[in-house]
Amino acid sequence: MKSENAPLFMLSTLIVCLCLVSCAPAAGLTDFTDDSGNAITLADPPSRIISLAPSNTEIIYALGLEDRLVGVTEYCNYPPAAKTKARVGGFSTVDLEKAVALKPDLALATDIHVKSVTPLLQKLGFTVMTLNPRTVNAALKDINLLGQVTGRASAALELTTSLVKRVDAVAVRTGKLTPGQRSRVLLMIWNDPLMAAGGDTLIADIINIAGGENIASAITGYGSISLETVISRDPQIIIVPTQMGQSANPLRDYINSDPRFKSVSAVKNKRVYEIDGDLIYRYSPRCVSALEQVASFLHPELFGEAGAPGQKPSSKFQIPNNMKIKKLLLIIGI
Repeated sequence: MKSENAPLFMLSTLIVCLCLVSCAPAAGLTDFTDDSGNAITLADPPSRIISLAPSNTEIIYALGLEDRLVGVTEYCNYPPAAKTKARVGGFSTVDLEKAVALKPDLALATDIHVKSVTPLLQKLGFTVMTLNPRTVNAALKDINLLGQVTGRASAALELTTSLVKRVDAVAVRTGKLTPGQRSRVLLMIWNDPLMAAGGDTLIADIINIAGGENIASAITGYGSISLETVISRDPQIIIVPTQMGQSANPLRDYINSDPRFKSVSAVKNKRVYEIDGDLIYRYSPRCVSALEQVASFLHPELFGEAGAPGQKPSSKFQIPNNMKIKKLLLIIGI
């Protein structure tokens, strides 16, 4: 994000937020369009909501709508109170019978549900809304959209206004960096096969705003990248998300134990950082916290030191199997 454009992040987002609030009718039939292009028509704000993704669940709580939330997935773990809600199955493995039994008037889905779960729920007469933002700006717009749909527009605007200010505080500083000052970054998703966050992901946008250059920008979505490519592009920063609340981090241990990584600048300079996977993967309000943390990893001279680089290898290291890979990809929505 260039310096002359950095403040426009806050301005453009606030304009969108204000338009959403001012254009919404006070009552009666309302129409919205979700991230899949699907038209959402509601006569009244929904009173029974099921969330089919952890990100959606976090937004619901952030907007103070937890009393209307009647069902969540097995992976909805934040805030802790979400664990007490009825479960409707996994992220991609929604139990339709349980979902239908909860009689929701709104189901919050993601793009992983568009081809299978969404059509089935719609066929049964349920309203489904898809949220699938690929940038921080889009994530904040979706928070406001959900605020509109649920009759919580003012709360959503208050929330996103505070979030935009935090994003802008980062963007203004990193916007002054020259291309040569922007750190080369690898956000590693998995190690067997080696996988990274591509250029059209929320993670890529976080890296960009934080003052970095994503070395995997040519990848679409979350995909494979060869070790040879990683070595040739020589990331100065490597970020490895913690997986599903585990204390041991197989990605960190893989980097520290594989001799082929020794020539990579991030390893030589002990700039391999860990971040909570729930922060970096989810498009909830907490993605702004992820941005702030990534910015501190990349540019401690601007934001202060917030990471714990140079972690020692764990004796519990094990090469993940393909089933673990599939489970991880389902959890983060790939």
